[in-house]
Amino acid sequence: MLNTNLSGSTVVITGGAAGIGLATAELAAQRGATVVVTDRSEATLKAAVEKIGPNADYRVLDVTDTTAVEDVMASVGTIDHLFTCASGITIAPFTEITEEQMRDFFEVKWWGQYRSVKAALPHIPKETGSITLVSGYLYRKVDPGYSAFAAVNGAVEATVKSLAIELAPLRVNALAPGPVDTHKRRMSDAEHSSYREQVAASLPIGRPGEVEELAGAALFLMENTFTTGITLDVDGGKR
Repeated sequence: MLNTNLSGSTVVITGGAAGIGLATAELAAQRGATVVVTDRSEATLKAAVEKIGPNADYRVLDVTDTTAVEDVMASVGTIDHLFTCASGITIAPFTEITEEQMRDFFEVKWWGQYRSVKAALPHIPKETGSITLVSGYLYRKVDPGYSAFAAVNGAVEATVKSLAIELAPLRVNALAPGPVDTHKRRMSDAEHSSYREQVAASLPIGRPGEVEELAGAALFLMENTFTTGITLDVDGGKR
């Protein structure tokens, strides 16, 4: 059954103050959900909630803190849908990346998702709820310098298959974004234009993805009640 009206549901999004997480929060709120966004910066969260509108609330959260994650999830009450978007960036050749860098990246993107799922589970209705993790194209479709992403995303996708069976009938899926343009605020105009040209040349679709396109995919995984155990590629045809 496809329910495109999230009215009355509660959606929790980690890493929800910017990028894909924020776009998903905005779309979920437009479809009638109450959205709780988490991130590490209260100032950024306040700006995000103002942008999302009256259906939004926030919690300051560092997903590397197990106790904080447990407290935040318990504070929400019933969680109908969990979307774990908190992540980081670690890019370096394997011969140069340090063990500390690799561990730090796992701590946020892998263990952060693990902690969020474990803490949210007691509060998610198994018959009607969903969990959507975030992987990415940099696992099955690798690029040089992204071994940290490849390792974490592989772990996420393997876990999804297992949890979809173990936690059934609770639905568990993953979203795997391709190159998505979340870089404008971090780049000069010239750098941003160059980035878009490079990505466009590498994809059959001929351009980078936009956060709104990933938000639509995330909501599909929440709403489509016959979908579980999958990784949904939204990547512009990346290889």
